Amino acid sequence: MTTELLLAVGIPIAYLLISTALLLSRHKTLPPFLLRLSTRRAVAWNTMVGLSIALEALRWAKSR
Repeated sequence: MTTELLLAVGIPIAYLLISTALLLSRHKTLPPFLLRLSTRRAVAWNTMVGLSIALEALRWAKSR
């Protein structure tokens, strides 16, 4: 179970960090479809997705 959780959470986080570092190191702006994610409406969506991931991880940790 721990391995699955690490794969399910670790791979997307690693991909996000690596791609962000590459974009920042090349001093490029984000593509338009990524810029839309920083709008006010997307912030609520991103917050709810983050909360659901965090609550699921907490539920998993409590069940162990």
